[in-house]
Amino acid sequence: MRTVIVFFAGNERGGAAAHITTHARTVARSEKRHHYHFVSLGDGPLTASVVSTSVKSVVIAAGAVGGMRQLKQYLRTIHNPLLHAHGPRLNILAALAAKQVNVPWTSTIHSHPYFDFMGSRLKSRIYPRLNIWSLQKAIGLFVVQSALADALPVKTVLDVPNAIDLPALQEPREAYATQLKERLQLPLSTRFIGMAARFDPVKNIDVLIRAIAKLTSDDTHLLLAGDGPERQTLEALVSQLGLQDRVHFLGFLTDMPAFYAALDVHVLPSKSEGTPFSMLEAGHYGVVNVGSDIPSLRELLRDGEAGPVVPVGDVESLAQRLDELSQNETLRQRYVQNFHTQVLPHFAPEKMLEAYERGYTVLEEDILRSGRY
Repeated sequence: MRTVIVFFAGNERGGAAAHITTHARTVARSEKRHHYHFVSLGDGPLTASVVSTSVKSVVIAAGAVGGMRQLKQYLRTIHNPLLHAHGPRLNILAALAAKQVNVPWTSTIHSHPYFDFMGSRLKSRIYPRLNIWSLQKAIGLFVVQSALADALPVKTVLDVPNAIDLPALQEPREAYATQLKERLQLPLSTRFIGMAARFDPVKNIDVLIRAIAKLTSDDTHLLLAGDGPERQTLEALVSQLGLQDRVHFLGFLTDMPAFYAALDVHVLPSKSEGTPFSMLEAGHYGVVNVGSDIPSLRELLRDGEAGPVVPVGDVESLAQRLDELSQNETLRQRYVQNFHTQVLPHFAPEKMLEAYERGYTVLEEDILRSGRY
């Protein structure tokens, strides 16, 4: 078996970071652990998470030039490597480095490549094109959601499920909700709708904020965990709608289980998604999910059986669903039960590792047929 060099950005956050951390934890528990090296471009919270799993890990320079130079040096020290990148910027570096040292490479695609970098007009014109160019050089690609395959410029596309490997709550969910209400100085009767995401146009957070303004109950508040280029725009929208007392920007959080446990409803109104960890985590901790009606979320929520789906960008429909769910605990629990029985069993960590191992076997056949390495 080749040595798999998992290449990622040390400061990565969100779903891709959770995917990589779960992969590292599962590798650390497996018999194949000696066939994996995890290489971090720069240091950061994801680096710390991966290092804590005890897998073989290396940190290289954060800059593009120094990072690529050190990556090439590292690849030359490994017998029979397969470089496996995560993320658009890392794909570009991986394609360049792999070509110069003549090693095969692959990537896991976590989101639609044409919807990345929507928060910047300049970056959205340059980086997606560079990313697609780099992906054309890969021996094959993994996708966390099969619908992403249509956007990829390679013949070999392999499915790999996201997976969750989460700690149990130390207290009942009600305790976390109470703690957060006290911290925000809100009445104990307050209900929480929440979303954890990067603040990017593809996430449609503005749609969720507008839906909050249309709720019939004033004691339902919105919690937004995360940050990003859209923050100032979203804060301005909150002020414009007079929602300053009902929309709370919490920033990046380190204790995500406590965040999800405090919610009554979790929402993801995105224009595009892979298989979002936020929904898996929220559902795992007993929170009902609401998603936009896009292929990946409709599939994850089992066509509405494991959580409602609403038309993309439809503020009125979203507000109606949130009103209904926030006031009906029986309905919420029915969706949560369906999510636990119909969805979560498909996202065990071992299934992720098995899918990667099968995929590497397929890629090895492509490598041998190509005669390039």
